[in-house]
Amino acid sequence: MSTISVDFAVNTRLAPNSPDILLVDDEEANRVAYDRTLSASGYTCAEAANASEARAMLQRSAYLLVILDINMPGESGLDLLTHIRTDWPDVAVVMVTGVDDPAQAMKAIEMGAYGYMVKPVRSSELMINVANALFRRSVDAEKMAAMQRLEATVRARTKDLVGALDDLKQSQSETILRLAKLVEFRDEETGRHVERMSHYSRLLARKLGLPESRCAVIQLASQLHDVGKVSVPDGILFKPGKLAPAEFEVMKGHAEAGYRMLANSESEVIQVGATIARTHHERWDGSGYPRNLSEGDIPLEGRIAAVADVFDALTSRRGYRSAFPPGVAVRMIGDERGRQFDPHIVNVFLRAMEEVEVLRQRYED
Repeated sequence: MSTISVDFAVNTRLAPNSPDILLVDDEEANRVAYDRTLSASGYTCAEAANASEARAMLQRSAYLLVILDINMPGESGLDLLTHIRTDWPDVAVVMVTGVDDPAQAMKAIEMGAYGYMVKPVRSSELMINVANALFRRSVDAEKMAAMQRLEATVRARTKDLVGALDDLKQSQSETILRLAKLVEFRDEETGRHVERMSHYSRLLARKLGLPESRCAVIQLASQLHDVGKVSVPDGILFKPGKLAPAEFEVMKGHAEAGYRMLANSESEVIQVGATIARTHHERWDGSGYPRNLSEGDIPLEGRIAAVADVFDALTSRRGYRSAFPPGVAVRMIGDERGRQFDPHIVNVFLRAMEEVEVLRQRYED
């Protein structure tokens, strides 16, 4: 964990010897604890005791990340978050609160926070949230830099356009894979889930008769299906038992959160990724989430990813259960034909099981 954190700090630092992270909390003990943990991993921190002080420091210096307490005397952390997203959009923000309120967590994420922690904050939770936030900030910066490089290349060297586009596609593929791996970085139990389900999705798309170019897009885009889980607090994401109703509502929010993270991109792959992130938990019978879509109203890409995702989840080991044998998983998916899944896609998937099994073994953990 510390190696990843240090790499982010070193590679993205804005100026030599400048602080990386601004710690905003009215309780000095909390700031000291965060500083101690982060300093041990190579970050440098500055501190502010309230929103007014933090705003003044943001005006004087550039920071990569703000760790921001919600409940402070005077201006609240949520109010300051609004100012930061408006005036310093390049600064990542992770919110902290002493009250475990799922509704407040979702509000913070909707307002632009990259993460949300509940006090007392464990060192491991702090480091994961910092790494997640800086990773997303790095990806955003890479995308912007890649676009700027492409525009300059097109203006200055039209004859190199094809080569530049090839480079951009490769960079985009790598960025998408890194972003998709973010959830797996938080949850080591998922292993190579992203790779397997993306290959299953491409196979299904091909068997459904889609053009090969579209199959390739679906393979890349499906890797982003669970990227919204970076918005789910650790206490909910890693809870070993059944989630309480309020907790499940927060968990369900990952579908919309993933969509918001990816929507409005000019990239076809990321546009399709946004669609898959939003719709892979919809059900054929209309009882899914987040919008209770049914049958043909669910985009085809979401229906494909739903089958691929569930099959890999069933055939993978989890901390609370062993993996189901492929034959059992196939029967379980077949039983949900016309209820959870598009019946035609299930039929196509079942006919392709020999090829599915080859992929499963090739990319097993």
